[in-house]
Formats: sequence, C-alpha cells, structure tokens
Amino acid sequence: MKSNIFKYIFFIIVIILICLSVYILYKDENNKTLAIEENTMDIHVTNEINIGIVGFDTINPILSNNRDIQYISKLIFDPLIDITKDFKMENKLAKEFSKIDDKIYIIKLNDNVYWHDKTKFTSKDVAFTINNIKEDDLKSIYKENVKEIEKVEIIDDYTIKIVLKKETPFFEYKMCFPILSSNSYEGNTLESKKIKLIGTGKYKIEQIKENSITLQIMDEKSENNIKKINVIIKDTDKDLYNSFSKGELDYILTDNIDYEKYIGTMGYNVCQIPNREYEYLALNNLNSNLSNIETRQLINNALDKNYINYSVYKSKYKDCSLPLYYEDLYKTNFDVKAKNSLFQNTQNKKLIFNLVVNKENEKRILVAQQIKEELKAINININIVQADEALYKNYLQNKNYDIILTGNILSNVPNLDTYFGGNNLSNYNNKEIKQLLNEIKNTENPSIIKEKYLRIIEIYSKEVPFISLYLNSLFILTNVNLKGDLSCNWYNLFYNIDNWYKIE
Repeated sequence: MKSNIFKYIFFIIVIILICLSVYILYKDENNKTLAIEENTMDIHVTNEINIGIVGFDTINPILSNNRDIQYISKLIFDPLIDITKDFKMENKLAKEFSKIDDKIYIIKLNDNVYWHDKTKFTSKDVAFTINNIKEDDLKSIYKENVKEIEKVEIIDDYTIKIVLKKETPFFEYKMCFPILSSNSYEGNTLESKKIKLIGTGKYKIEQIKENSITLQIMDEKSENNIKKINVIIKDTDKDLYNSFSKGELDYILTDNIDYEKYIGTMGYNVCQIPNREYEYLALNNLNSNLSNIETRQLINNALDKNYINYSVYKSKYKDCSLPLYYEDLYKTNFDVKAKNSLFQNTQNKKLIFNLVVNKENEKRILVAQQIKEELKAINININIVQADEALYKNYLQNKNYDIILTGNILSNVPNLDTYFGGNNLSNYNNKEIKQLLNEIKNTENPSIIKEKYLRIIEIYSKEVPFISLYLNSLFILTNVNLKGDLSCNWYNLFYNIDNWYKIE
C-alpha cells in the first residue's frame, strides 16, 4: 500500500514539474516576442534606395552600351523569354514557344500584359522591336540575338511567326532582349529623344534628370518594400566610390578586383558572383606531345589554379570547371592517385612547349609566368611567347601554337560548340562528343540535355582537350542598411528585389 502511495506522489511531482517547465518556457518565449516587437518598433524602414552608375549613355535598353543601364532596364522592360537565377529559360511576355521545323517558330504571347501607359502589349510590339534591332544602321548589343532571323510575321494580336535564315541551336535562349512599345515610337525613330520610354516591368520611369533617373513601382499596392529607386549618375569610377563611401549610395556594381583601395574593407557588404569573362588554355591536340592524353592530364593536374588565382587575381576570380553556368551539375574532378602515377611515369621525360599570350594583357602575362614556374617542377619547360595584338590574332586564326592562353565572353546560351565543335582552338576531334552536341541541339527536354552534357563532361575530364581556368567576378557593394536576399547572376541582379528593404 505504501509503495502505491509513493508512486502516486511521484507521479504528481512529475506532473507539477512538467507544468512548471511549460509555464517557464511559455513565459520566456512570450518575453522574447515582446523584446523583438519592442526592438522592431525602433527600426524605421524606408521605401527608397539609391543605386549608383557610371558612363550613362541612354535609358533605351536597345541602344545602350552601358552595363549598369542594361541591368536597370530589366526592372522596366520585359523580354519574351527570361533567364532564371540558375540559367534556365522561363516564359515572360511569351506564353508558349513552338518549334515547327529547324527554321520556323510560332510564339504565343500573353494576352493580359499592359504597358505602363495602360495600353495593351501585342504582337505588333514584338515585330517592331525585332525589326528595329535588325536595321543595318542601328547599333545594338542585341544584334547577335536576332542576326539569324529572316523575318517576323504577325499572325494575330497574340501570335507571331519567326522564320530563321538557318537552324540556330538554342534559339529560344536568344529571345531574352527587352521589348519596346511600338505605339510610343509612332512617327519617330528608335534614337528619338522625344520619346517617353515605357515598359511592362514592375518599375516605370518617373523622371530623367541630368544626373539621375527616378524609377517608381507600378503597383502602389504591391508588397514590395522598395517603391522608389533613384539611379544616381556619376562621371567616373572614383566619383562612384567616393559617393558610396560617404553613404550617399546604397548599391553599386564593379568588376574591379582592387575596389578595396578606394573604399576600404569595412562598413559595407559584398556579394561576389561569377561574371562572363572566361579564361582557358587551348592545348593544340595536333602537337605530337599534346596529342597524348596523359600529357594533357599531367599539365592540368600540375597546375595549382587556386594559387594562380590568389597570386594574380587576389582570389577574386571564380574557379570554373567548364564554360557552363551549371557548376552544381558539371563539376570536373580528377583522381588523386591517377595524378600521382602520372607524375611518376613522366618525371624523367623532358617536354618543351611554347605558350602564346597577348603581351597587352598584363594579368595574363602574370598567369603565364606562374604556369611556367609550376610546370617546371614536373620537368615541363614553357617558353612564353608574348605576341602583340595583331600577331596574337594571327596565332588564333591559324592555330599555329602549342598552347595559347585565351578566353571568351560567355552568353546565357548553354552551347559548347566553341570548345568541342569543328573549329575549336584545341584542334580536338571526338566523334562521340560531336554526336552528343548534335543530339542536344535537337531536343528541348531538360533531362536529356543534362544527361548529354554530363557525358560530355565525363569525356572532357578524361581527355582534357583544353584546360579551364577562371571566370572573372562581379562585386555588388551595398550599404549595411540595405537588407534582403541579394543573390543573383550576371544576367539579372534584381531577382529578389521584392524582399529587399532599407532601414534607417
């Protein structure tokens, strides 16, 4: 009986302790909530930010050659096809793309889109934009996007037909240029300064002054915190850095790896993203020694790319396994044991190669010198050939080199023809890769494209026809009071502007 009484007492004590614990936890959480609410009351959120730019030419995105304006314009103007943060395609003004044959596409447009002046967006606007970009006397960065378009036919208000001059791989990816309103230009040329530019994007142009452009959000009821954007125009990079250091600007963009010289290292946030300038070593696969796969693997494995990046680019370039913006899918790794065996097997064989570099590119000369030192350690001698611009181009055109340090400006199009196709700088020929590239061109299935590319990467990792080095970087510098998700890519800096906010 006594044992039962003790059991009851024990259970009662346990229940009391549990209730007491729950009460304490609840009170503690309640106090925390009150503290957070009290702190939040002290924070003032402003709906206006200042973005600094340099070298303003025109706000017209078709005519502008200014990188910063191209980014700003994505807030104002929409394309037919947009590119996502992970470089996939998504429909924007286009509702549906249909490939009829190798040269004909039918595009269905969204029928519920309005320009900032409340007029409706139609096929006429798409035809107007494409035809103007195609004009011979018009200079536009989007010439390349439309150069294979033979003609545009308006089928109805929301359907257009595009006829190409020839089959164009990944043509849909090229339809990412901004569309202009045809009605705005009635009786005027694209260069006319009388036009008040309108778009279909989330921000409209409110005012243009000599030293600033004001953007206002279109939907005043939008939950976006940033309702107003002041684009502040500066004459020089020095002016830009000075204004940023003084706190006059909330957001600036630079690709200068030495920006810290001008603004120091503290008092701001930095977001570093891969840019478009791709660096690589083209190895002439027709060279008697470089035709040997093990020799190419040996050179690749001997290079300490991290150290070269550190010594030349202050570790501010991005490692790049291949010229594709899919680093999560296409990582190239080499087996360490294989690497060590290669060193042992070839350490007594002396190899000599000429490495051509443009003498007008100081950074690449430093990279070449570092490569020379690292390969010397494994008994490979490098003779650096510093060629002037004309001679360097001659080397590239005739492909009369052993190794050449070169690079390209990458696009958003996931096409590897430049590096594996018929006229590649490495004189590399692989029938399976050519077949895979051809199959990729003729499918729109993302899973199949991924599968084919993974096989190409697998072959590349074994045969190393060229050596991938780096991508340069873009640095987004922001005021510490600008909050939110700033993650982006080089195509669009403003994917997440909906959740940005600025505190004072």
